Amino acid sequence: MNKLTYTIFMSIMGNTFLSIMKIVAGLLGRSMSMIADGFHTFADQSLELVSMSNTRFSKSSILKRFINFFLGILILVLGLMFIYISSSREVVIPKFWLLGVSLFTILFKYVLSTYLMEKGMLYKNTLLVNNARQSDADVLSSVIVFLGLILANFSDKVEYFIYADKVIAIIVSLFVIYEGFVIITRELVDMFGVDVDNIEKLEEIRKYLETYRTVIEVRSIKIQKYGPYEELRTTIVFDHNLSLKMANEVVKYMELNLKNRYKDIERINIKVITE
Repeated sequence: MNKLTYTIFMSIMGNTFLSIMKIVAGLLGRSMSMIADGFHTFADQSLELVSMSNTRFSKSSILKRFINFFLGILILVLGLMFIYISSSREVVIPKFWLLGVSLFTILFKYVLSTYLMEKGMLYKNTLLVNNARQSDADVLSSVIVFLGLILANFSDKVEYFIYADKVIAIIVSLFVIYEGFVIITRELVDMFGVDVDNIEKLEEIRKYLETYRTVIEVRSIKIQKYGPYEELRTTIVFDHNLSLKMANEVVKYMELNLKNRYKDIERINIKVITE
């Protein structure tokens, strides 16, 4: 197991542990907001898995597409279900000890997010960096739950605070719905791609390609985004006197240098014509 795979494995295990812990603690402590937060962590983990599948498997994979869509729809349904349950459930004051559990989950998720960011920067891996940024929403929802638990436990002082857990559960459920929506949207983007309208970046790549003596003209250049990564497509005109073997060598060298220059470009498709 290489270092990158180990980091991804630690992220999956950490989020799985956190999700189960929140759900179990919420059930024992009678807190719908804590249970909803556990499913939000599950949704966050699912989003990471979708991002990994979009970079490791072909975008034409029917199985990958089905699993990702199923996850997105499942998470949307869970979010809607928790809104309904939270709004119709009778008011219950969560156990006081849940404050300690909630604080632990905040610190745990923050450490995990920081770990992913550091490793992502160290390995220059866009996927880890994106996963670390996505984890910020989970940290935020946990903080909201923590504040809700504090308010609920002061309901004997302020009458309206008895609804804190119910309201926070609905808010966190909205986070869950958003994660499901993002998963479905990302899968659609991975299937069809979206054009990257970055004129400065396109012009920079064009000028780089034109530095090669064998290049007569860069006829077209386009970048499409699939999930967290990008694909570069370009048509280049080579001198007709260039041999096929030499042309292939030049193209390989171009692809290598472009990937080193632009870490977010995962796929490069260079079409060569001669004149």
